[in-house]
Amino acid sequence: MSIQKYRAFLTASEQKSLTKAANILGYTQPGISLMISSLEQELGLQLLFRGKNGVSPTAEALRLQPYMQQIVSAENTLQEMSCQLKGIEMGELKVGGFMSVCTQWFPDIVSTYLARHPGIDLRIFEGTYGEVQSWLTDGKIDIAIISYPQPNGFHFLPLWEDPTLAVLSSENPLAHHEFIDLQELIQFPFIVPNQGANETIQHVLQSEHLEPNVRFTIKGDIATVSMVARNLGVSLIPELAIIPIYPNIVTRPLTKPYFRTLGICAKSFKHMSPAALAFIQQVKDFIRNKWMVRHHGARITPGIP
Repeated sequence: MSIQKYRAFLTASEQKSLTKAANILGYTQPGISLMISSLEQELGLQLLFRGKNGVSPTAEALRLQPYMQQIVSAENTLQEMSCQLKGIEMGELKVGGFMSVCTQWFPDIVSTYLARHPGIDLRIFEGTYGEVQSWLTDGKIDIAIISYPQPNGFHFLPLWEDPTLAVLSSENPLAHHEFIDLQELIQFPFIVPNQGANETIQHVLQSEHLEPNVRFTIKGDIATVSMVARNLGVSLIPELAIIPIYPNIVTRPLTKPYFRTLGICAKSFKHMSPAALAFIQQVKDFIRNKWMVRHHGARITPGIP
């Protein structure tokens, strides 16, 4: 079976459109449709539902999709390695991460990486923990920076211990405390992120067997901080996710510290493409040489040599 047929199906499935897939891959729409139809005949299965509003994968296709993605990824790695042996650098790399990582780390990492590797087509995907995990398992992205634990069957390289902090308004009575006791914090109205972005908070509260008085469920840490700034409640947010855009926001460590372990996650570090290995090294260099300097006393994990 042709690799191009797999590419055609995967792109059409991702874009939900044969026309968009054709434009991306440089084919005509009938050409893309013909390749996918040929693949369906070879497999003896219908792969796409075709309708007026586009296309969508069948249940059978969703089960086959990760294996097709592995084949395409292996072909990409083979091409990159052969180009590298000839002294030519090229390839594609898809990286996923949380909003906090995309905001705080990726601008510096990506700009330096692209300056050093201009031949690499680097694409960044931002999502929640659940979304990034799904993209990894589906093969939509090659690597991701997420928090532990990683999806089953994937490898994890720990990089950074990100502390969870209490976030409150400067008007809150606890704002003058050096450390915040969770028992005291949950006496105030609590603001939590929506499902898919609240794993850190749930871990801390469940570990302490605490039930906060949840007043608001907000999508995104920035919106949460905005609500806290108006003294509408308190929250718990990982340090990396706190962007100091409001002067009356106070962050305090907890009396019992909690950390989320951030690291690089991939299907295999042994068979990675040169582009992926270079990106991982760039992340390591950034954390060791720049991020640590800005955060004296923060905890770096054994993943950084």
